[in-house]
Amino acid sequence: MKTLKNLTIYAEDKIIKNGYIKFDETIKEIGSGDVDGIDMKGQILIPGYIEQHIHGLAGADTMDATFDAINLMATNLPKEGVTSFMPTTMTETKENILNALKTIKDYKERNTNPGAEIVGIHLEGPFISYKLKGAQRGDAIVKPDIELFKEFNKASGNLIKQVTFAPEIEGADEFIKYLRSNNIVPSMGHSDASDEEVFHAIKMGANNFTHAYNAMRPFHHRDLGVIGSMLLSGKDVYAEIITDFVHSNKYAVQMLYKAKGANNIILITDSMRAKLLPDGLSELGGQKVFVKGIEARLENGTLAGSILRFEDGVKNFRKINNCSIEEIIQMASINPAKLHNLYDKKGSIKIGKDSDFIITNDNLDVIETYCLGTRCK
Repeated sequence: MKTLKNLTIYAEDKIIKNGYIKFDETIKEIGSGDVDGIDMKGQILIPGYIEQHIHGLAGADTMDATFDAINLMATNLPKEGVTSFMPTTMTETKENILNALKTIKDYKERNTNPGAEIVGIHLEGPFISYKLKGAQRGDAIVKPDIELFKEFNKASGNLIKQVTFAPEIEGADEFIKYLRSNNIVPSMGHSDASDEEVFHAIKMGANNFTHAYNAMRPFHHRDLGVIGSMLLSGKDVYAEIITDFVHSNKYAVQMLYKAKGANNIILITDSMRAKLLPDGLSELGGQKVFVKGIEARLENGTLAGSILRFEDGVKNFRKINNCSIEEIIQMASINPAKLHNLYDKKGSIKIGKDSDFIITNDNLDVIETYCLGTRCK
């Protein structure tokens, strides 16, 4: 068992000054005072971040469908403070999606390398709107299909925990019902839905919006579209946000914070394989991507995921909204844990929960990351 001391610990129900934590794979004891252990010199301990929307990094992508690609993601993410993640697929051919899902299942069953834990899969498409496909592959889009989804989920070992779909497409109602009955999150995105269609989907059980503002029918005062409906949607309906200030400018991020509040926002990166690599030519879903600075775009100028590091997204959000560390924890750890029924073991610092946590300073720079008790940064 390991012990860290002289910490400010953001525990589930309080902040502990001069705190210590004893742990192995799970948290065994939390308290205040001097004990035998490693002196952390007054640094901060917060829960590890949970990334529910990520395609890739460092030259690797979920759709590569290789053990090494998934491993590269799992072993690099702790450097950003991420201790759990959901590899995210693209709208691709049935064969390519199945191969990616089988690979993730195989990785989760065989992997022994320390790193961020796979807590599910995010299936982004193929049940989306062609009109608002963004950087997704148009020729691979299909209508919501429960039988096809069953095939996908079986291939994944029932690891799919979130599906991005367009609620206006024929068959969406039954699809939402099926997902909810199987504890899978129906997430509205890449959608040209009207406000009535969005609010109907929410009544049916859809409870998340994929990458707020992006690939969504815009606001109009006679039809709120997906964007306006998202801002008006109430408690327990979450919205993901990419805070690189490319996908949404700072005012849009501030508006989401004012409209939804920290209790209903989930921070994500939606990063792709070019993250951590130099500027130049990259690839997403078989399409050429041009990376320059903090932007990744297709040849036609469409945004193609981000190259945002989770740690930087956290700091960006905090800076422009002047929000508290507790609110950052809410959006980066607690909310995704609650959305995906993981809160009994992840998302907060509490005795008995997994030893997934980050050591930071006041600026929320990630200094050390522990995944299931093993230091991974």
